[in-house]
Amino acid sequence: MDLRDEHWQKLRPLLLGGDNDPGASGRDNRLFLRAVLWVVGRRAKWSALPPAFGRWQTSYVRFMRWNQADVWRQIAKQVSEDEELREMLNAIVAFGDGYTRRAAQRLINKQNKIAYKALLSGAASSRRCIPGEEKEDADGNWIWQLTHK
Repeated sequence: MDLRDEHWQKLRPLLLGGDNDPGASGRDNRLFLRAVLWVVGRRAKWSALPPAFGRWQTSYVRFMRWNQADVWRQIAKQVSEDEELREMLNAIVAFGDGYTRRAAQRLINKQNKIAYKALLSGAASSRRCIPGEEKEDADGNWIWQLTHK
């Protein structure tokens, strides 16, 4: 995927961080967009981004911020007349959606791990013998285990 001049002219006014936007501006929106297209087109890791595109960490963070704000999808909707450009932007949207799905799955896995550890620690404490009760009741009787938590 390559960003041609006619594509850039259509995208330039739609991108955040331009010269006329208030607040912080991107140093070079075109270079950033080319970096994103390089990563998306090759399905490469951000750390493999060539130095000619600038620091890969900067591009990655900016890409993720735009992804979380759904900027890519909004831009793709606004360039519906140019099919080639729309396909490039839809590829970026799909790439960003993959990041979002993986992040959501990692969060679910983390919550499941925490819940599982809490369940295990609760089960371990419920197996301890209470003074006056026999150990064989605690280990062998599942009803005792359910009622003495």
